[in-house]
Amino acid sequence: MPNGTDRISKHPIQQAREKTRVARQELELAGAELQLTTTILERALPPQHKVGDVRKAIDQNGAAAANVAEASEELAEVEALLAQEIEERQRLEREIAQRG
Repeated sequence: MPNGTDRISKHPIQQAREKTRVARQELELAGAELQLTTTILERALPPQHKVGDVRKAIDQNGAAAANVAEASEELAEVEALLAQEIEERQRLEREIAQRG
């Protein structure tokens, strides 16, 4: 027979928090990889090769890394809000159980 913890862990908000956590971790990894690629390109290519489309690609890669980092930070905020909601729901469920 499942206990209350099992029931709580399968709640949709718990699932949303877990998916958010996984997505945030994947974004953090992707952002780090983008930043590494940008750094390597900046260091490895001589200045005379960092013109035109190559310069544009390096700049876009750096901008993408910044966008990914920002999205990751926003997901961390969402994850924290979900955690607060989970705690509040659990508190209310305990309160209801004590009254019932």
